[in-house]
Amino acid sequence: MKYSENYPDSIFSHHVESYWQIQSTLNHSVKPLKLLLPTCTFNIIFIHSPCYIKNQKNSSWSLLPPGASFIGQASNCLYIKSYYPISLIGIRFKPFAFANIIKVPIYYLNDSFLPLEEVFKIDKAKADLVNKIISELDDNKQVEFINKLLNDLIITEKSTDELVRAQLNFIMDRHGNLKIKELLEEFNTSKVTLRKHFIDKVGLSPKKVAQIWRMNRVLQLHEEFPNMNLTQHSLNSGFYDQSHFCKDFNLLFGLSPKKFFSKNDNLIKIANLNISKRFSNQYDAKI
Repeated sequence: MKYSENYPDSIFSHHVESYWQIQSTLNHSVKPLKLLLPTCTFNIIFIHSPCYIKNQKNSSWSLLPPGASFIGQASNCLYIKSYYPISLIGIRFKPFAFANIIKVPIYYLNDSFLPLEEVFKIDKAKADLVNKIISELDDNKQVEFINKLLNDLIITEKSTDELVRAQLNFIMDRHGNLKIKELLEEFNTSKVTLRKHFIDKVGLSPKKVAQIWRMNRVLQLHEEFPNMNLTQHSLNSGFYDQSHFCKDFNLLFGLSPKKFFSKNDNLIKIANLNISKRFSNQYDAKI
């Protein structure tokens, strides 16, 4: 499996982390490809051939037709299977990217895989851009078409919700290792107001965001310090005991920590690359 990513143009960097691509020539009809881990981000993906996708907690697969699809907040791992070689192009969006763009409460889209036209108004010009993104072989031209599509989708409403952005950054700067009380005090708000704001604008509660990023921190520490035991990584990330850590790990990743890391698949390497960039502010907006 080959993975590559590029940073977006500065004008889109307030909303977008990266443009990414996954290519695999293997047959994933029997052994599905683990596609995405929970990271509090959204994705739009473009595919040339039909494939199937499912959330780890579901038993049934959903058809992902050729074209563009919107991937909502993932509460656990996503899998994809295909009878054709897989070529995926993706745009990964920041957690606050759609707070002032998508008009419905964003939690409605959690764990969803929807045709792009069910989330945004897609006219013929945008549909043509989607087809060009999928069929273009030149990377530079492909990015040009992605930029044009993003310009039509988000630039007309490019303002971000600065409050939710600041609150998310407060959690990220601490790698999810904080008490919600700290957020309430820092932003002089109530627990009910904060939770509703996050659910509507991000799709996840502040507690869930902290849990996901705290677990992402464990993955990062395991990659950086492979000889240190996992229990120590979990304690350093803010889990108060091994039982609490294992329960949350299984909830998000569907496997025990031991089984998850023993698989040593490419997704873990890709996820760690993204997590390290996120926590070191490499995806920050460019001025």
